[in-house]
Amino acid sequence: MKKGCIVGYGAIGPIHAAALDKIGAEYAVCDCRPERTERAGAVEKYRDFEKMLCDKSIDVVHICTPHYLHVPMAEAALAAGKHVILEKPVGISPGEAERLFNYSGGREICIMLQNRKNPAVKKMKELTDKREYGELRSMCAFMTWHRDREYYAQDEWRGKWSTEGGGLLINQAIHTLDLLCWLGGGYVNLSGGISTRLLGDCIEVEDTADAVIKTACGVDACFYATNCSAYNNPVRIELEFENGVLRYCDNMLLYINGGDVRVLARDSAEVPGKAYWGGGHAEVIGEFYSYLDGSSESYMHLDCAKDVTRAIFDFYKSGTKNKR
Repeated sequence: MKKGCIVGYGAIGPIHAAALDKIGAEYAVCDCRPERTERAGAVEKYRDFEKMLCDKSIDVVHICTPHYLHVPMAEAALAAGKHVILEKPVGISPGEAERLFNYSGGREICIMLQNRKNPAVKKMKELTDKREYGELRSMCAFMTWHRDREYYAQDEWRGKWSTEGGGLLINQAIHTLDLLCWLGGGYVNLSGGISTRLLGDCIEVEDTADAVIKTACGVDACFYATNCSAYNNPVRIELEFENGVLRYCDNMLLYINGGDVRVLARDSAEVPGKAYWGGGHAEVIGEFYSYLDGSSESYMHLDCAKDVTRAIFDFYKSGTKNKR
């Protein structure tokens, strides 16, 4: 099995480590802050990214760093002959993202869109594609999470256009927006707005967004997301069909038709990290390593992020943001 290195061992790095432990892969960690690498236990540790890239035993680099480092680090890893697993977002500007989307250097890039692997979400996609309940008529998605001053004070890069690339959309709501585009067969365009409702005195970026999104299946989708909630609520996605409604809420999939309400699937109750992050990291990582070893035919290729990446930058282009 290939050997990996997790670059950035803050919030999400340990989730990648748990996934690699689960599949039995050998890995190192790399972080410039020694207090973080100390948490990684008895694994090989690097403080210097360039030095790590010179290690020929490392095959896969997991980019779990702040947003503004994603593309430069991914490009350096690819140039060093490494495969890449990239946390969202692909980049903090359309130009950055396009550089990676156009990459053709012979190494593989896997994008972490782990919520597509949630069991209830996979069931929702399967039933939608099969037209189990007739034609799709309408779609909507809601994400209401909590981010406060303490959250933004943890790291200097957060809350700034130049280093985070945005706020709510590019960091928290990206997964909900991705699921809406994916369930709708792809993204076409949107008319939306962004605003800073709560923390305008400490962040430059948006904390609230809403839009009507045209999907490739021809259905308009309503989207609303905010970081102004008092707590982190599970994401809610609702699809209306000719013969009933599929509602993803509280980490389960419901079928609703009049008074008939049935639970069709549930997400796992045991996930590493925060429950509202979803538990699909291990499946995404496991599929990628299996692909590299020749035992799987597919993985979550970077191209899977094209729709949501375009939607995010269209959002920022069409949205009204006084402070930008």
